[in-house]
Amino acid sequence: MNYEKILKIITEHIDDGIFIVDHEGKVVFYNESADNQAGVNFENAIGKNILEIFPKLDHHSSTLLRVMQTKEPIIGHIQNYYNYHQKKVTIISTTFPIFEDGIIVGAVEISKDLNKYGEFNDKIDKIRNSKGQRISKQKTLYDLDDIIGQSQEIKQLKSMVRKVAMGSSPVIVTGATGTGKEMVVQSIHQLSERREAPFIAQNCAAIPVTLLESILFGTSVGSFTGSRNSPGLFELADKGTLFLDEINSMDIFLQAKLLRVLQDGQIRRIGDKHTRRVDVRIITAMNVSPKEALESGNLREDLYYRLNVLHIHIPPLKERKDDIKILTEYFIHKFNLKYNKNVSGASDEAFKELFNHDWPGNVRELEHAIERAVLMSEGNEINRYDLPEAGPQSHSSKLTEVLPNDNSNHSLKAKVLAYEKQIIEQALSDNEHSITRAAQKLGIKRQTLHYKMNQLEIKVKSRE
Repeated sequence: MNYEKILKIITEHIDDGIFIVDHEGKVVFYNESADNQAGVNFENAIGKNILEIFPKLDHHSSTLLRVMQTKEPIIGHIQNYYNYHQKKVTIISTTFPIFEDGIIVGAVEISKDLNKYGEFNDKIDKIRNSKGQRISKQKTLYDLDDIIGQSQEIKQLKSMVRKVAMGSSPVIVTGATGTGKEMVVQSIHQLSERREAPFIAQNCAAIPVTLLESILFGTSVGSFTGSRNSPGLFELADKGTLFLDEINSMDIFLQAKLLRVLQDGQIRRIGDKHTRRVDVRIITAMNVSPKEALESGNLREDLYYRLNVLHIHIPPLKERKDDIKILTEYFIHKFNLKYNKNVSGASDEAFKELFNHDWPGNVRELEHAIERAVLMSEGNEINRYDLPEAGPQSHSSKLTEVLPNDNSNHSLKAKVLAYEKQIIEQALSDNEHSITRAAQKLGIKRQTLHYKMNQLEIKVKSRE
């Protein structure tokens, strides 16, 4: 394993600022973090004394210089200072002395901008209280009866869910987009002894890293400008279940904090000195295999072994086509009620089209296809012309592909999304399906690319 390459990837993509100084206080390494708290670029930092970069600091107020004097680390230190552009910044930092053969040779500091948390407190509250969290007496929307199918694969899946629900061990649920991972997760909660306690779901790819940490662990009043006492999702889910979707999109350092919670059962709010004990069952989900997540470096190996006490894999629809008929009938009934229609079923020709399609979007794609067909149907039966694009074709035909300069009747939004998908797929292909390198080429954050890939249902091919 190329540790130098791994270190480069980490330092280039984390939001935290990193300073390393030698024994004279001269900067030997500095990363321009996403927040760029210091307000200085790489060229202006390297080789300069830390007091030259931040003239309002001195040997006592500079944590880097202080740890070299005391030879003791400073952990979780909150301080206000003026950066290179004389802008006031509030950070929480951890600083360690560096020894070689028992002699101090320098120090390293990792810091996080806390002003951002103050600015986003209202956003955090909105996210906590959004429909995605579902913190209420109702707790869940689905149970085991909502998992539709009579195939052997579905019978085995339901049996596994019943067994898994009996314990409190962590669970990883894997499956492609649209297979129904959250449905399985909610069924586990509903069948467990925690069913009367909260069920809270959080998509790790949908929230910026700097917000996700405070959402999960909470914030403490007075720790930084604009902060207040605010419990995180771990506290809100106490005695219940916390579902972390797309865990492989979580920042690698945040994964380390999650690992500590799993080990100790304790959390500490940002800026707080006290720990709080929580009793939460953690269920995580990914739309890639654990092997892919580990090989790509998106999932810590130690966290994986902690989470993977129980593993449930949901097979894609193309591997259980015996369920297409019963799912189609179920969705026809559902949309009859919704749209006040009276469709009795689908023609043999329509069923043939449905059965021959690969369903890359899985059950979700089938549901949308039947919803459209019920709306378009003018008789008592769905025919092949009621289905999207006159009936689904094989995945290789790229049914939904639309070029930006075509003459089709697709909407502008559909054309833009199709073109965006084409660009992203090309960037991934050009970079050996490395999400990190593709994001760099596209000039966007890795997390943003993850979100767009999920939105556009783009899958990453495994690399050799």
